[in-house]
Amino acid sequence: MLTTRLTRASRLFHGLAVASMVLLPALIFVGIILPGRLGIDIQGTSSLPNTPWPANIWAGLIVSFIPLVFSMLALNGMRHLFALYRLGDPLAPHAGPIIKSIGKNVLIASILGVVLYPAVTSLISLSNPVGERSISVSISINDIGFILVAGLLLMIGWFMSEATKVAAKNREFI
Repeated sequence: MLTTRLTRASRLFHGLAVASMVLLPALIFVGIILPGRLGIDIQGTSSLPNTPWPANIWAGLIVSFIPLVFSMLALNGMRHLFALYRLGDPLAPHAGPIIKSIGKNVLIASILGVVLYPAVTSLISLSNPVGERSISVSISINDIGFILVAGLLLMIGWFMSEATKVAAKNREFI
């Protein structure tokens, strides 16, 4: 019964991970092509000019996508993990390293999101007249939560990897 629920839930989450991996880049692409025309404001993007963007805005945009690379790597790891769990073996030897990888990528993405935010805000406002340029520093409870959850995933993956090694040694001993 647990296996049936595990495989059913894993199938659902695998589908969500795949959909996220497809939709996220597509929505970002549409947001770049049609800035401010979508009627939604994603972290101030609707205030960007509708004229061709200067190089500093493009640079800020590129820098802001660096954490996204690690988020996509974490999503890909989740896709692999849910595919593994769909087979019905939650303690598969490959699960530990995958969870560890997910935790590492989420940790890197969340730390980079906090660290790069001042660079992004200063790059985007660089073409403003003197006196209207700005730099912002921000850390929220969500950032702290992501860092803690990433650390937890990293530790769980590490412990599962070690448990797999111990189990393999015990099998050899017997």
